[in-house]
Amino acid sequence: MNKKTYKNLITLSVGLALILILIIVLLARNKDDFSRETGIYTGFLKPGQGAWSETIFIDQDNNVESLRKSIYLGEKIIDNIPAYGIEMELIVSNDKSAITQIWLDKKLNETVKIASKLKGKDEVVCISNSLMEALIPSFSSSFDFLFPTVKTPVKYGSGNINNKYTYGTFMTETGKTIQIAKFVDENNLEIWVSSEVPFGIVKVADTKSNKIISYLRDFGLTGAKPKISETEMINCKKIDLPTLPR
Repeated sequence: MNKKTYKNLITLSVGLALILILIIVLLARNKDDFSRETGIYTGFLKPGQGAWSETIFIDQDNNVESLRKSIYLGEKIIDNIPAYGIEMELIVSNDKSAITQIWLDKKLNETVKIASKLKGKDEVVCISNSLMEALIPSFSSSFDFLFPTVKTPVKYGSGNINNKYTYGTFMTETGKTIQIAKFVDENNLEIWVSSEVPFGIVKVADTKSNKIISYLRDFGLTGAKPKISETEMINCKKIDLPTLPR
């Protein structure tokens, strides 16, 4: 083999080696980028007891804001059923708010018990599912972003092929930055979700009107205390829909 041929082979070998290294680096980088992107959202956070969030809801007709404070209460045996609890306080003004605890079957995620009271009142009442649905029709509707949950609904699953997720960040009014995924649902609502905050939902906007329906104001992973005690919840006064005469 003459020197010229040998030199050309060396040059070719070095060139092929560099190309191979470049391909390996590019594949690794693309894989890392994909992993980082899809890893941004993996479903709703499993919170610890005392985790909390504050969500602002905006009345589109009257442009009036209300604040919902939500707390994860942890797990208890309720009516002989292993359950987990969430307390919500909906504040419509400084002196008007309603506090509601919802306990759900840990396995089936179905309602076990609902207890509620008004701010400044001592009486705690038990509310049946039927009465809850009559008072708040959206309680069992597709607009499930209205009620906090710790289990990821199928609709919001990270692997839901119907959701064309895009990714980004969101900053709360209190300066906390979180990673989010967002998609548009069947109701033409743009839903922002995160695996870094209790109850998952970060923001909801109407794509037709370009108006914000709700957004996360603040959150924390510990420290919140319920306003309905365990004793009050257990001993709540039962009420239901009145029976109409036939």
